[in-house]
Amino acid sequence: MYSSHTSNHTMMEQTPTTDFKPTMYERFEDELVERLQMEGVDVRPLPQIAALEMPRPTQTPQVFVLVNGGQFGEREELNVVAQLQTIQCEVFVRAKSRRGANGILDICSRIIRKLLGYRLEGAKSPVYFNSLDYVDGLHNSWQYALTFSFTAYHVEADDNQQDEAPLIRQITHQITTK
Repeated sequence: MYSSHTSNHTMMEQTPTTDFKPTMYERFEDELVERLQMEGVDVRPLPQIAALEMPRPTQTPQVFVLVNGGQFGEREELNVVAQLQTIQCEVFVRAKSRRGANGILDICSRIIRKLLGYRLEGAKSPVYFNSLDYVDGLHNSWQYALTFSFTAYHVEADDNQQDEAPLIRQITHQITTK
């Protein structure tokens, strides 16, 4: 799924308990990292903000994936409390060159082609992009940020539910009536 150094890094960040289940946000980050794998590019979840500020030249282009937040919509109560959430993500790209093969503009274009219209597992809407921004030209390396969004339901059990009916754990389809 990831390169060996990414797997080791991801394992270090996880909670040491054996019953830990990744959050919805972590699963989205993992799927995005997997989808964005490219030859000659180091793609991984953003470990810490310090990774973006490290003052060193970039030999291999780097892509850091981050679920940056979300906006919740109105709640729906159906044996569970469900809210549609617009999830906002950023991909930070660092490369030695701006133009040409594996330059930052090439990598950003490839990321857009890989993600635009892609629907993550459990998402209601496909990915759409919000912005592409120049961040910094740090020590002869270029850094850009791509921001994008998609929607997904956040579902939790209704603690006050008295029914014996099984609880809905995930919404996979939306039914509308005309």
